[in-house]
Amino acid sequence: MNQEVEVLPAQEALPEGMLFVRITCILTAMVRAPIVAVCFFLLAVSSFVQYALSSPKVLDFTIYADGTTHVFYQTDVDPQSPDFTLNLYGKSVDSLVVEDENGTLLSSKVDNNSVVIETLGASTIKADYDTSDLVSKSGKTWTFHVDSAVDYSVQLPKNTVIVGMSITPLNMQIVDDQSLISLPSGSADISYLFGVLGTSQTATSAIEKAQDIINTVNSQGIKTPMAIAKLKEANSAFNQGKYSDAEALANTAKNLAVQENQTAYSLPKNSPDNTISILIAGGVAAASATAFLIIKKARTRPVIVAELPKSNYLPPDKETIFKLKPELRQEDKEIVTFISEKGGRVYESELRKKFLLPRTTTWRAVKRLEREGIVEIEKVDQQNLIRLRKIGEEGQE
Repeated sequence: MNQEVEVLPAQEALPEGMLFVRITCILTAMVRAPIVAVCFFLLAVSSFVQYALSSPKVLDFTIYADGTTHVFYQTDVDPQSPDFTLNLYGKSVDSLVVEDENGTLLSSKVDNNSVVIETLGASTIKADYDTSDLVSKSGKTWTFHVDSAVDYSVQLPKNTVIVGMSITPLNMQIVDDQSLISLPSGSADISYLFGVLGTSQTATSAIEKAQDIINTVNSQGIKTPMAIAKLKEANSAFNQGKYSDAEALANTAKNLAVQENQTAYSLPKNSPDNTISILIAGGVAAASATAFLIIKKARTRPVIVAELPKSNYLPPDKETIFKLKPELRQEDKEIVTFISEKGGRVYESELRKKFLLPRTTTWRAVKRLEREGIVEIEKVDQQNLIRLRKIGEEGQE
């Protein structure tokens, strides 16, 4: 902005002590100032939106029996950006599959603890992968550890009993006989054991823990009529020698006490009884799944499947395979049936997600079928492609 200063002649001088300066562009400045302010505001909003778009919306961890953890990670991204860097959980990453909101497979490259993804105009990115770095074992105790910047969920293996949690969960429930825990952002440790159910000792322990948590919740001035009624049923079943039923009812009583407590307020973090509130999750692992089947269906996500390479391959008939190989195990027949229904070719990751098997168990089953001459394994884009073979063929299409 140029300023013009005009000095008055001596005869027109202003009274002593006054200075007069004439600024010719004052009106232009007044018009431009709001425009500049709006630009700065839009720039700030744009930065905020970009940050919001880069934050993950869904983060789920599914722990398998062998300690391997499956991670599902979904986040919104800026469609104008050519690539996006996604932070990974765990240093070792296996069977990584990344797709956009339309199910299109996206190219990605793992770099240390992150993956660089070519977005190709995508507005949402979904990533599935396995890692063995989030679960450790000491003796009989398994411990899951994660530090997340967002809220997330953890699903434990079947027949597990939680023996400790370092953080109070947002919610706990049973889905298909597995503990499903919702946790807030931050660092968390969950310790669990593979338990034996249905004995007098385990039933007694479950009833005692149920009574303890009910007493703890009641001491906070919160009534638990449903939990108390269920605990009475547990004691009745125990007296009749129905230990398995007694344990299940006691665990349900603890779960009900947790739910009734959540409708009011959480237990004090520094309370001596807070240890009991941590142990209540052990009962959740064995409670009946019947009432939560609808929740299971609601949370089921479509399986991410990489696009199979084009081929003129014609799959063999599964019934022919079963006739020629009558000694196959039932689980192997189920795998063959699934592959056949998928056109004769599937990725190994599809088998794990279909049958909820750990990575090592799936691989042993695939190798067993390979030794029988029923399938062959091919590497495609760093993934194992499993293909049914016509018994007696030499592996050629």
